Amino acid sequence: MPRRRRPRTQTDHQRSVAACAAHLRDLKRVHRAPPPDLAIPSVAIPARLYGPDPASYCASPAAMCAELAQ
Repeated sequence: MPRRRRPRTQTDHQRSVAACAAHLRDLKRVHRAPPPDLAIPSVAIPARLYGPDPASYCASPAAMCAELAQ
């Protein structure tokens, strides 16, 4: 009776899939933050603009604009 073949543990395809996955993990890790030589502008985030009060009596857009302008 012939000897049984040793099972394939890692084929070329499996090795290339693992290498691609490792490369993608590395890219994600590196690009998580901006490059060190990039100057990040210190611009303040604008405050959120809210519409008129919920208790406002305005019904038309023109009246809303006038009320917001006050």
